[in-house]
Amino acid sequence: MNAVVAWVDGDPVEVGEVDRREAALRAGPRASALPRGGTGEGRQLRRWLVQVLVAERVVARAARRLGVDAAGAPALAELVPDRAGMLGLGSVAADVLTRDPVARNVFLAVTAGVTVSDARVARYWRTNPEGFRIPERRLVRHAVGTGDPDARPARAVRRGELGRELERAVFGTPPGGRVELADAVGTHTVLVVDVAPARVRALAEVREEIRRRLTLGARRRAFVEWLDQRLAESVRLAPGFEHPGDPSQPDNTHRH
Repeated sequence: MNAVVAWVDGDPVEVGEVDRREAALRAGPRASALPRGGTGEGRQLRRWLVQVLVAERVVARAARRLGVDAAGAPALAELVPDRAGMLGLGSVAADVLTRDPVARNVFLAVTAGVTVSDARVARYWRTNPEGFRIPERRLVRHAVGTGDPDARPARAVRRGELGRELERAVFGTPPGGRVELADAVGTHTVLVVDVAPARVRALAEVREEIRRRLTLGARRRAFVEWLDQRLAESVRLAPGFEHPGDPSQPDNTHRH
């Protein structure tokens, strides 16, 4: 009989499952980044794999209970659009959501009731003005050499899109003004047609954008809390396969 590394609601997770998962990792593209087997770091990797395996079982059981399958599952980027969001999930939840579309539908089901208030949306807008700032924009007609700027189509430019001297001249000229300047590229003639000053987008413009962002973050936190609670309620780990962060196990390197 295979040794048991954990029990999920009384059902065993056998060491052979850990062996197979580790072998798959060591045969994959990131094999060179993995710790050597038999070392403290290698044992920690196996403890982490146990955490992933039991989380997968907890999520699979929830899926059956909720009547959820893989149909219509969102892409991972719809739930976790950036690296910060992925780090906030923690490595186990991130791994399960990355690989399993059923887990992503469980995420949607168990966090469906999460909402964000108007007051929180407004507070986020007030405290993060740079995130909603639109830089100054100038509408110009730009000709190089002997070209006629009046014959050129108007285009919008922002700082950083022109050469340094030309940018300084264009952004220092009022609407209706004309710039003539020579640089390494050639002779420029620029008509400044209009100026749109820098501004912060109004709350009314970005309210729903902020709400979506905050709601998604809140749903990720709710999913992690749900998973942690289910793991605590359902899982019993065998000696030697404690959580990698458990300070009582000998390979833990975090000390206070």
